[in-house]
Amino acid sequence: MRIWLFRAATLLFGPAILGAVELLLLLFPVLSPPPLVLNLAERLDQQIRMVNPHYPRQFFTQRHHGRLIASGRMAPRPFLESTLSPPYRIVVVGASTVQGFPHPRRLAAASFLEAMLQDALPGHQVQVFNLGITSIGSFAVARVLADALVLQPDAVVVYTGHNEFYGLYGAGGSGPRAFDRLQYNALQWRTGRLLNEIVDALRGQDIVSQSLLEIMSQRGDVPLDSSRRRSAEEDLAANLRQMIELCRRRDTPLILCTLVSNDAGFAPVASVESLPRGARTSPGRAWVDSAEILLNEDAIASEAAGRVLSLLDRARGDWDDSAWLWYLRGCALDRMGLTGEARQAFRQSRNLDTMPWRAPSSHNEVIRTLAGEDGVLVADIEEVFLQASPSRGIGWELMADHVHPSVRGQAVMARALLAKLQITLVEKSPQLEKVRRDEEYQTMLGDLPIERVVLQRTIAKFLDSPPMDRYNGHNVRIFRQRVQAEWQQLSRPERLVAEKWSKHQGDMPLVLDAAEQLFAARDFSRARLHYAASRRNAPFTLRADLWAAVQWAWTMRLEKRAWAPADLEQLRQALDRADLLAEGRGPDLSPPILNYIRGELHYFLAEHEDALPYLEAVYSRDDFRRELADTLFPALAAALVHAGRVDEAGRLTRKEKITPRK
Repeated sequence: MRIWLFRAATLLFGPAILGAVELLLLLFPVLSPPPLVLNLAERLDQQIRMVNPHYPRQFFTQRHHGRLIASGRMAPRPFLESTLSPPYRIVVVGASTVQGFPHPRRLAAASFLEAMLQDALPGHQVQVFNLGITSIGSFAVARVLADALVLQPDAVVVYTGHNEFYGLYGAGGSGPRAFDRLQYNALQWRTGRLLNEIVDALRGQDIVSQSLLEIMSQRGDVPLDSSRRRSAEEDLAANLRQMIELCRRRDTPLILCTLVSNDAGFAPVASVESLPRGARTSPGRAWVDSAEILLNEDAIASEAAGRVLSLLDRARGDWDDSAWLWYLRGCALDRMGLTGEARQAFRQSRNLDTMPWRAPSSHNEVIRTLAGEDGVLVADIEEVFLQASPSRGIGWELMADHVHPSVRGQAVMARALLAKLQITLVEKSPQLEKVRRDEEYQTMLGDLPIERVVLQRTIAKFLDSPPMDRYNGHNVRIFRQRVQAEWQQLSRPERLVAEKWSKHQGDMPLVLDAAEQLFAARDFSRARLHYAASRRNAPFTLRADLWAAVQWAWTMRLEKRAWAPADLEQLRQALDRADLLAEGRGPDLSPPILNYIRGELHYFLAEHEDALPYLEAVYSRDDFRRELADTLFPALAAALVHAGRVDEAGRLTRKEKITPRK
């Protein structure tokens, strides 16, 4: 008995020590995993809460050549929580497509969906949470959803499956996936996080300079007969089942989305070839090269395309598994007008791609099968995109790159989700006839030429870099032509900002940077559009939202535009956000700037008595008085006049040489 007791004690000693350490570390909240939601400020029945931009750090603990891989991005979404009027709330989880990459967050499908739902539900507050994190696979998406249910959503949307090979926790690597997942699970314990902090302190926390695309591409090809392809399907199915079960327990409606890929425009990244490129000993190699040269011409007659197809057919004996051959076949069939056959060829090319950055068709089959088995809703985004695309298949008309939709594609995706959400909206009597056209939402959300120029330059560089350049070099020309066309729409201040951002990102968001330059150049009409876009991109921020709101109001005044009720309501909402921020203790809050913003907003709302103390407080500060002179003095003078302090207003006007603004 003593021997068995000793053995039992020996076995329990290690876990007991770990348990005691874990309990002790409960005293150090800093070692907790970063929460999804933070509380920023509180006033009466309202709270400002925010989706935590540091939340993704728990997934990005891997190293490359001893240096940390840069963390994926998550948009910091501040939002109002009110006990009096709970909102209709949607949570959208996934990777970069959900986030809206490569576009700003305000042009993501989640933003389009929120605007459409707000029009359809005019009597309700609508919140659509974009919880996309770049580069994560479905394993991490399932963990995000588990944490996101704390938001108590009315419905959940899941879009995942493209990153099952090259995303984090994907099956494309040569090492065991179980190790990555064991590491993730260990870091959910404070003991594991403490050990990780010690390792980081010893090894350094330098961030690797390579992009995640470059790092992941070094994983190499995933051959067509690789077991990793089957593993990717099994992982996706298992993680989707977890998400289905999570929502079922909460009785929360779930919408699974099929995946969209750029088949007709984007060539494969890698392909099976019988000989290295440049070898000429194989007739098949020479025929494929001849076909490539012909199809890269800007215009090719149907008869010439037929000859190309004949060349490709001669090579099929050796190259039937070649993704590149099937892509060229699709191009030839398309130019011959055989678009139905071209669509099938392009899809086959994607399925044969040996660097599957785009999900193969089998991943959509997994999604459709699971939705059918478990009775969850499925938004067939792929089918919707096919219907909105030319008959040859999904291409550059709706796609920004290989898997990410264009701005128009984001709107198409949002409308498909809205159609599925109707089932959950029956009790709210949605007024779907009030939903506007996609183009109107693009204008409202701020689809601006300067961002398109910077984006298309970035995509051209992306397509011209390994591993994408091997078969996609011809697409670089397409994007350079687009940049040329968009460049003509830019004013001189916009061009200067675009050049700066194409070389290195500026100190402030792109649209706000452009707005400030346009305002300085007195191009108030364009500045107004950029300030409005900035506010949508970063609500509840001191500069990109509230400062932009004041500057937007000045452009309205300086253009002598009449205030519409909707304009005044926007100013009122901005003032409410400023008042709530004043209750917080954020590290970037500047009391003088916040006083200036509150005073100016009261001024534009003709609330001069409320504006006066804020503006006087700013005027008393020499540094801010000089910096904000052009807009501070006119508002302060007007507030003094309305307070009956006309002599002071006159002295101020003469002292500061104010030019009256009507």
